[in-house]
Amino acid sequence: MANFPVFHGITLAANAYVENLNLEILSTDPTPIAAGRVWFNSVDKVVKYSALDSTGAVVVKTISDVASANAALETVRASLAASIATETAARQAGDAATLAAAGVYTDAALVTAKAYTDAAKAELLGGIPPALLDTITELAAALKNNPDIVNVIEGMVSTVQSNLDAEVTRAKAAEATNASAISAETTARQAAVSAEATTRAAADSALDTRVTTVEGQVNGKIGNLSSLTTTDKSTIVAAINEVKADGASNASAISSETSRATTAEAGLASDIAAEHTRAAAAEAGLHSDITSEATARAAGDTTNANAIAAEKTRAQTAEAGLSSDIAAEATARAAAVTAEKNRAESAEAGLHSDIVSEASARAAAVTAETNRATTAEAGLASDIAAEATARAAGDATNASAISAETTARQSAISAEVTARQAGDATNASAISAETTRAQTAEAGLASDIASEASARAAAVTAEKNRAEGVEATLTSSISAEVTRAQNAEGALSTAITAETNRATAAEGTLTSAIAAEVSARQAAVTAEAAARTAADAAIRSNYNATIFTFEAQSAATTHTIVHNLNASFVEIAVKVQRADGLYYNDIVSVQEFDANTVKVYLSTALKVKAIVRNAVTL
Repeated sequence: MANFPVFHGITLAANAYVENLNLEILSTDPTPIAAGRVWFNSVDKVVKYSALDSTGAVVVKTISDVASANAALETVRASLAASIATETAARQAGDAATLAAAGVYTDAALVTAKAYTDAAKAELLGGIPPALLDTITELAAALKNNPDIVNVIEGMVSTVQSNLDAEVTRAKAAEATNASAISAETTARQAAVSAEATTRAAADSALDTRVTTVEGQVNGKIGNLSSLTTTDKSTIVAAINEVKADGASNASAISSETSRATTAEAGLASDIAAEHTRAAAAEAGLHSDITSEATARAAGDTTNANAIAAEKTRAQTAEAGLSSDIAAEATARAAAVTAEKNRAESAEAGLHSDIVSEASARAAAVTAETNRATTAEAGLASDIAAEATARAAGDATNASAISAETTARQSAISAEVTARQAGDATNASAISAETTRAQTAEAGLASDIASEASARAAAVTAEKNRAEGVEATLTSSISAEVTRAQNAEGALSTAITAETNRATAAEGTLTSAIAAEVSARQAAVTAEAAARTAADAAIRSNYNATIFTFEAQSAATTHTIVHNLNASFVEIAVKVQRADGLYYNDIVSVQEFDANTVKVYLSTALKVKAIVRNAVTL
């Protein structure tokens, strides 16, 4: 038999029918058989059904033709349709009532549970509104009820930040002053070098002009060389060419000295510019380190503020009963505080080390620059002295050459006078006069050159003394600035160490207070859990008192179920055991006998299971 519901004692109403009715197909009639069963005998090829005769005995009847079968089927269909409609309506009404009752019960149970929980919480809190039990209140109690503790902490952080900002501003101003002084010194040196080059160029131009004038005067005094003999021409031209060559050599030497001095001054300017760049880079590095530390400190303060806000949220969540979250948050807060402490100490140690290293490097750089400048100045002085010596030697050589040339010319003129006493007396007198003038002019030129060399040497010495003085002043200023920066950084380090110690102590106090709060919260949560467990047990007990289960020990067509729920409205669900030993949701007739008893009627003697629920209590 297929596992379809079985109708126990169901009769179709008049004109009712069953659509898509499927009959059992059996090769033999069933034995034993109960009344009210319809099947198709596949061997006899007929439809059969069981019924009761006038004596109450079960008999099997056959629907012999299509018309009879149709008539019988229509009757059965009508009866089944009516019964199904009635049962469906009853079931729908019962389901609606059950759902409504369940909703009422659930709402009532929730209201009861909520009221119980609220009462337990109110008793636990001692009448304090939960909204007041936030982290800020707890922290205030832990911190001696100081209502301004946050502002105090923020003020301390602001003070540290202000100190850092002031130090950064001071360092920037000092760096700007140093840069300005170095720039001014560079400009002054470049101006001095430029002035020296201009002076030398003017002196060289004046010398060249004087030589050109002498040559013109000599040529004018000698007259037309074409009237001279070949020997005279060669001697005089050789002398003139020698003078020109000496002048060109002197001009070349002066030009070389000018180029060398200009190159040396340019190198000195380049060295000063490089030192300025290095000092600026070092100052920028120190500024970057201080700025990084300030940023790290601000980030640390932000992290602390965020951690405090997170702790506030965690505590509020803990008040809702999440004890495990409280423990986890306490552990996380302790780890965060330890990590922040370690980070701050590490950052401060790194800053101190960087500042010490920078000060040491700055002092070493200043010493190196001082030594370099001193060496360069000494080299420059040596070069100038050598140049002055070379210039003096050159001037002496020129004087000697001019003297020799004068003697040679006098000899040549004397010879020419002797040879041509009659015709060249006038020429001899003119040449003698020219010789005297040239000697006088060249002596003046030698004197001017010596004066120029002396003035140059004095100017170089004065420039050297001025540069050394300025560099000494700059060295002293840098040394004083390094000392001041070291002192300021030492004070800042001391202040940071004190702030770290204070923050560590405060964090220790906060950690202790949080631990105490966690312990108290855990105790409260444990008490709340115990109360809830008791309430849940009571709810389960009350709920179980509204349910009764029944299982028949033997098969019967009528089962009397005494549930003792003492309710005028009960809901009952029945399942019927079939021949395979399993229980099915057959359609059965149920009678509510009284407030404590119901009866179940079957068309065949079978076992049943039933669940009875008190609808009134629900």
